[in-house]
Amino acid sequence: MAGPDWSDDAPGDAPRFAVNVARALAEAAQQAAARAVLTEFDLKGWHSTLYEGCDVPSPAYIGRFRGEAHPDLVDYEVGVGPLMPDGLPDRLGVWASEVGLQAAEFLARLRLALGALDGAVAHGARPSTVDELREVVAVVAIAHGELLRIHPFVNGNGRTARLLAANVSLRYGLPAFVTLKPRPLAVAYARASRQSMGRPPAFIGDHTEATAVFTHLLALQLLGP
Repeated sequence: MAGPDWSDDAPGDAPRFAVNVARALAEAAQQAAARAVLTEFDLKGWHSTLYEGCDVPSPAYIGRFRGEAHPDLVDYEVGVGPLMPDGLPDRLGVWASEVGLQAAEFLARLRLALGALDGAVAHGARPSTVDELREVVAVVAIAHGELLRIHPFVNGNGRTARLLAANVSLRYGLPAFVTLKPRPLAVAYARASRQSMGRPPAFIGDHTEATAVFTHLLALQLLGP
């Protein structure tokens, strides 16, 4: 049986969280500068940094995936939006029992994509062509969307996904154009993020809208309003 519900921050955690966001972004930037291989331990480590010292319903929720061998995590399912006729929310993260496998598969695909980009964009340089820039933004959007689709954590998936987006952006000399908090372009970003999530049985997400939103966000950073 899943542990207690956790969907909102504790009211008094805002100051602590601001400090943690800065620390987590620094960690992600350091890994990006080294073009380090990303693993599930990085994702869990970022999540732990984001919520260090914060008030959460269960310590097991910090830095661990849903479905891991802990009573509070084994059957913890997450969803967003109104209930649909089948009794499930409009969008759901993958079943808790599938999180570990799907996260491993996602990270393997991401490493291949980053390996290809590493070969195209010189270390320490920015993309030099429109095609290279477009490919980087697509990888950022898809990586962000896939993490949301899986929703590996009980809470904080959006923040961790935005941290991952920042990591990939910084890896190729671009600014961290997807801010961790507050959410960027609230309505457009929220809609695109929801589209990236799926529903059972296939849990297929659509990252097309996220790619468009991220392209716009990067343009604002590079060119100004």
